[in-house]
Amino acid sequence: MHRRPHHRRAAPGGRRHRAAALAVISGTLLLLASLTPATAAPQDDLAAKKAKAAQIQSELDAGNEHAEMLTEQYHAANLAAQEADAKIAEAEQGLAQAQERTDATRAKIAERAAFMYMSAGTGDPLNLDAADARELGARAAYGDAAADQDNALIGQLQLDQERMQDQRQKFEASKVTADERRKEAQASLQAAQAANAEQEAKLASLQGEIRTLVDEAAAAKRASEDAAARAAYQSRPVTSGGGSGGGSSVGTPPPSSGGAAAAVAYAQAQVGKPYRYAGAGPNDFDCSGLTMMAWRQGGVSMPHGSIAQSRMFPRVPDNQMQPGDLVLFYSDLHHVGIYVGGGMMINATHTGDFVRLQPIWRDTFQFAVRPG
Repeated sequence: MHRRPHHRRAAPGGRRHRAAALAVISGTLLLLASLTPATAAPQDDLAAKKAKAAQIQSELDAGNEHAEMLTEQYHAANLAAQEADAKIAEAEQGLAQAQERTDATRAKIAERAAFMYMSAGTGDPLNLDAADARELGARAAYGDAAADQDNALIGQLQLDQERMQDQRQKFEASKVTADERRKEAQASLQAAQAANAEQEAKLASLQGEIRTLVDEAAAAKRASEDAAARAAYQSRPVTSGGGSGGGSSVGTPPPSSGGAAAAVAYAQAQVGKPYRYAGAGPNDFDCSGLTMMAWRQGGVSMPHGSIAQSRMFPRVPDNQMQPGDLVLFYSDLHHVGIYVGGGMMINATHTGDFVRLQPIWRDTFQFAVRPG
């Protein structure tokens, strides 16, 4: 008798156990898959934000340097325009003086011509009684002297006219130069305004966590630069002045001015006030505005502009710097601070920052000059 194959039926409970196990395993895998990205995402996001903050800070640094260069170019161009205006005034004065001399000479010649004309009607221009040779000789000598005087007056007139023409040419050249300087100053001012406005807008656009990260990056960079500057101060060679350009040649510097203490005290009182391009106090400053106002308290007048300030005063060897000296930075001398001793300066830094105390011995340092 043929029998059908016997199939063993699985227990209902066993199938349920296997299904439950598979469900647990699948759920665990899904949970792990979902947890791994969630754990890594914040780290990746933070790294991306830090990278973005570093990029923004680099852009801000470059923008700040560019804006400061433009600001100092404006100061230089504006000062040149003022000097050109002064030359115009000088040329105008010279032209007026030359005109006065010419008018006076013309009046003398006219007076002589009128006298000769009136004398000619008498038949005796000198109105002398020529009774004898002595009188005739006297008349001849007088006539020769009069002729010499006329010739001298005519020569003086020609000379005055030449001088007046020379003054007029200088006057016209000064006006052309002044117009060019004013255009340069206006262009530099507009460029500086635009650059600083761009920096301010970029800073204002930073919000929340990214602003915090940018501030942290800026603080870390500043701390690193200051630390390097302090280390350079400790190990610096102290033999002579710094880089080339500006100021008189390095020799024996003049004694420190009595106004230096007042200049330093004023600069110290401004620490914490914001930087603003072309600022000269009392609420905000740019670099040369701070040094100009500081030394005004010390009785020394100087223009608003680091380049002009660098050229006004004698150079000081690095190892002979005294509080109050001006310290110049960058090859084009577009930044200046005021030395306060111990390798430190008070410095109006850049847009978005403040007047602060900083070490001077950084790569961009050039040399120091001494007002007073």
